[in-house]
Amino acid sequence: MAELGLETDLILCGAIVAKDNEEKIEDTIKSVDKHKFRKKYILFDGPPQSRFKEDYDKYTKYKKYIKEQYPDFTVIEYPDNIFYKPMLSDFIKSSSAKPVTGKGNELAKNLLIIQDDVVLDDFDLEKVLETKGDFDDCKILYFRENRLRCKHWFNVIDDSQALIKTHGWSERVYLTTKEDFTEIHDNLPSKGGKNGMFMEVYYQNMMQRKTWATITEEEQLDYWKKWGCYEHKEVHHKHLVAKRS
Repeated sequence: MAELGLETDLILCGAIVAKDNEEKIEDTIKSVDKHKFRKKYILFDGPPQSRFKEDYDKYTKYKKYIKEQYPDFTVIEYPDNIFYKPMLSDFIKSSSAKPVTGKGNELAKNLLIIQDDVVLDDFDLEKVLETKGDFDDCKILYFRENRLRCKHWFNVIDDSQALIKTHGWSERVYLTTKEDFTEIHDNLPSKGGKNGMFMEVYYQNMMQRKTWATITEEEQLDYWKKWGCYEHKEVHHKHLVAKRS
């Protein structure tokens, strides 16, 4: 039986950072360094247009440094500031459609997606993937921050099994597959604001609507099925809160 880790790619999503925050991405890399991945990628979003020239220059040097220090990663630099959701979608779907970068890629079955200012607990990737595989309806397995949850963001549906079934999830770090990610993304309504930049806010916004409290539990579960999100009971993350330049 093939090692599940070798059927998994690591995708690290990065963006411009302020001075004295450039080491945070290295802390992120160290937190997952022991795992065996088929391939490892770093996606760098483009810089905001409003930045001064010195900010552009610092960001260029920062990306060059990361490339030199971590040659085992394939680094993809996006020319424009398109934000997390469009950047990740473009990259993941780029094996079947031409991406913004003009570079195709063939991704592994499983994807561990992590943001550039997140440190993940020590864990056994093989065991976590095996557990995820036991849940046929699991499309997203996320690792929440190790702190008290906000009820408007996460609501537990069922915590009686190995994974916690929840309304709401965290996109800072999670496991999914290319197929599940693409299905979820393509079924999202096209809207501006933060919905155009990120993914988890769609679920949060849905739960904050007045209609959410009035629909039946079955209707709420029908919405959950679009996401299939579960939380790991033991593995969590720490958010380093990188400041953006």
